[in-house]
Amino acid sequence: MLDWQKAPRVSITVKIGGIFVLISLVFVTLLMVNAYLTKQLMGASAAINHAGMQRMRVYKLPHLIRQLDPTGPTHFESDVLLQEMTELEQVLSGLERGDPERGLLEEKDPDVILRIHRIRDEWRMHLKPALEQAIRASPDHVSEPLQRYTNHITSFVSSLSELVNLIERRAAERIGVIYGLQILFLLIAGLLGAVGIYVLHRVVRFPLQKLTEGVEQVSGGRFDAAIPIHSQDELGRLARMFEMMSGRIRTHIEHLEALHASGRDFAMLGAGGLEPVLRRTVDLAADLVEADLALMLVRHPVLECWLIEAASGKLFDSIRKQVLLFEQTPFANQAFDTKEPVSVPDLNEYQDKPILFRHKYGARSFLGVPLLGPHGTIGVLVLLTRNRIREFTDRDIRLAQESASYAAIAIENARLFETAETEFHELQEKVAAMERHIAELTHEVKAPAGRVAEFASWIERDYGSRLDDKALRYLDWIKKEGQDLAQLAARTLDLAKMFQERSPLENVDANDVVKEVVELLADPCSAHPIQVRIANPLPRLACRRIHLKQVLENLISNAMKFMGDQTKPSIEIGTEPGNDGVRIFVRDNGVGMAPEMAEKIFLPFQRLGTVEVGGAGIGLTIVKTVVEHYGGKVAVTSKPGQGSTFYVQLPILGDTPSEETKVDTRPGSQWRSVRGRKAAQGGA
Repeated sequence: MLDWQKAPRVSITVKIGGIFVLISLVFVTLLMVNAYLTKQLMGASAAINHAGMQRMRVYKLPHLIRQLDPTGPTHFESDVLLQEMTELEQVLSGLERGDPERGLLEEKDPDVILRIHRIRDEWRMHLKPALEQAIRASPDHVSEPLQRYTNHITSFVSSLSELVNLIERRAAERIGVIYGLQILFLLIAGLLGAVGIYVLHRVVRFPLQKLTEGVEQVSGGRFDAAIPIHSQDELGRLARMFEMMSGRIRTHIEHLEALHASGRDFAMLGAGGLEPVLRRTVDLAADLVEADLALMLVRHPVLECWLIEAASGKLFDSIRKQVLLFEQTPFANQAFDTKEPVSVPDLNEYQDKPILFRHKYGARSFLGVPLLGPHGTIGVLVLLTRNRIREFTDRDIRLAQESASYAAIAIENARLFETAETEFHELQEKVAAMERHIAELTHEVKAPAGRVAEFASWIERDYGSRLDDKALRYLDWIKKEGQDLAQLAARTLDLAKMFQERSPLENVDANDVVKEVVELLADPCSAHPIQVRIANPLPRLACRRIHLKQVLENLISNAMKFMGDQTKPSIEIGTEPGNDGVRIFVRDNGVGMAPEMAEKIFLPFQRLGTVEVGGAGIGLTIVKTVVEHYGGKVAVTSKPGQGSTFYVQLPILGDTPSEETKVDTRPGSQWRSVRGRKAAQGGA
């Protein structure tokens, strides 16, 4: 097959120029023929005019002779007669040989020339001698030569007329030829225009159209489409270069896809998955760089030597985990120490060095790229050619560096995964052991605490009549402390088991949960009528309903417990914008707390100390644990005697209703919705 780069090249300029030169030659030829015929036509027209004038001159000469002076012609009269005769002879000669001054062309037509010869012979033989004799004769003898002249005039004029007619016919023929040439000129012009357009279409438009289609195919992702342009001009070379570019793009995309697949393997790297990833990495590196063998050398973590972690092709299983000494791999050592690629086109030039790759694997060219990890150099990716001496290009080095980077990431990820997995299993075991200890301890505490409270109830029932008031008070304290201890154990168990069971999130309406919680807490707080108001509509939340209920129950019950001696106790629930989005607040007008207690109260078993209330002391700890489980935050603002406001932030889902709701905790009253109004009109 002919190499398109070595084939003779014909420029588009030459092709288009050739077309225009051909068209120009045809046009010039036609124009020259037309000009020639036009010139002949003009000469014929001049010949007709001069031949017609000679007929007049023939009749004029006898008249001039008759007007000569009787005593003899004067010198002037003789000159006029001779000039007229000479003019006639010159015209007859010009009709045959041409006369530029008179516009006469040399005659080529044999018939015309023959007639001119006859006319000239008749002039010389009959007319001219008679005129010359008449000029020389006396007035008495002039009539005879004039009569002889007159006798030949008719024949002479008739011959001139026939000559004029012949010339007119020839001129008419030339006019017809000119008309035909003009028509032919127009036809040839149209034909040449069509040929030029067709050639331009084939030479320029068609190749450009095919190039455009090729660009569209490449933009559509088809990089293997051939462009059917086989010319050796600029467009043909452009098509070949475009195909080469498409092939290179396709190759680069395949390389990127292969690297992307390797990156995906690295991202999904798990325990025991390093070996197949490294195998694919060295195989890919060998393919990308077109090397015969790829080796991945990693520094042994303990011994001062190389460890072959992977090899391309069939050598993977046979030489993997083999040990190489540093003294056998000088160029790999150089790449590791300098952290720069090392390329050796011909290993045979270093016969003084013990190069294992040359002796053992028959390598002729060497490329070593360091495996650079976040904590330093891990090893070296070695690429070898065994069948030829190879000069590795910058592109080869870049591709090798890409593969080395992925390999370094894979090795680091595998090590980190191993460490993290080990630590995770250890942590899981510790957490499971701690949960078991908490459960066992809680059970051990809960049972005796319940029995203490039960024993106190039995003593009060059986021996209450025998005990004084002080003893009964002590007994009541014992029973209360036993119940609190049992409750604390139960809440501790709830806290430990809170997130053990995984379940999907729910679409929870916070307004319904608030109503449910307030109804649940109505009886314990019936002695203290507290007005609970939803200041503005609560949003729908993405969480588990039981968890939201635990948060709101602890916050609202906590607000009820620490209401103090407030004459108009109230609790307000609503939403307001925060730094990280909308947050729900629970606000009361109770006893409040000192600002320094804002962080401590969320710790287990922390109490305010200003008001003696019951409870296990871990309600707010449960609130904080639940909220942080969903990635939210919990906070509190408070001042002594001015109440407290607790803020929680949970994932919000959907729109909120636009009503304000009030509920009442007064004895005997029903929980009811009061006339709603827009959220914008409500407020805290």
